[in-house]
Amino acid sequence: PPPVQIAPPIPKSLIGTILDERYQVVGVIGQGGMGTVYEAKHLAIGRMVALKVLKPENAQKPDAIARLRHEARIVSQLGHPNICEVFDIGQLGDGTPYLVMERLRGKTLAERIQEGEPINVTELVEVMIQVLAGLETAHKKNVIHRDMKPDNIFLAERASGIVAKILDFGISKATVPDEQAHHLTRTGMVMGTPYYMAPEQAMGERALDGRVDVWGVGICMFEALTGQRPFVAKNYNALLVQILTVPTPSIAAIRADVPPALATVIERTLEKRRDQRYQSARELADALTPFRK
Repeated sequence: PPPVQIAPPIPKSLIGTILDERYQVVGVIGQGGMGTVYEAKHLAIGRMVALKVLKPENAQKPDAIARLRHEARIVSQLGHPNICEVFDIGQLGDGTPYLVMERLRGKTLAERIQEGEPINVTELVEVMIQVLAGLETAHKKNVIHRDMKPDNIFLAERASGIVAKILDFGISKATVPDEQAHHLTRTGMVMGTPYYMAPEQAMGERALDGRVDVWGVGICMFEALTGQRPFVAKNYNALLVQILTVPTPSIAAIRADVPPALATVIERTLEKRRDQRYQSARELADALTPFRK
């Protein structure tokens, strides 16, 4: 018989504890690469919040701590309904830092894609126009996300319908120099998730701008509509070659009911030369607007 896969244990030790005399931890929401997200109650006002706590092995790394503080500082400055809010930052008794964020209910776009049900074109366009509104605000404040992927787009369920929320500005980069952020992005260090990286980002170029996020949104749309990523390979170097040289596969060949004009819009977001892409989040949102029903 195949070996039984044992899931890594979820740290339960924080459940029931009260952090900084304010936040009572009530459960685990999920785990990511950087840490664990808990549900907690803000005791003074009774509001439910999410706490993003660094994993113990990351809590000792100055880079990881700097990323968390960077995220708190950046997101609190952005203040946009399509960006997941950060309310506070604190630390556990052992010095491990945590972020206090809005508690979202729903699922990520990645989870929605994994369900295997094809995503309706209108539904996807609506979500992406909201995402682009959040990115437009970030870009106007000279912040680029640099890791736009389906895991970082949350589909929050509200009485009014789905509200898209951009998550994880941990590796975002201010396009104006910020000395504190500088050591997060050393020369030649490639940040981001490889499948979603724009060519200029994958090459490790320093002078990135909002067009890397336009590319990331394009990859997310391609994957959401087709269930597959446009560029895949067995290792990073082979993937880099794909991103830099291989034409984007035809969406129509994979899914016939996508309007040809929409496929053309997505292809333009995935132009390898950034001067041939949509030049801003706003420009891409305008191109998507006709597909809203």
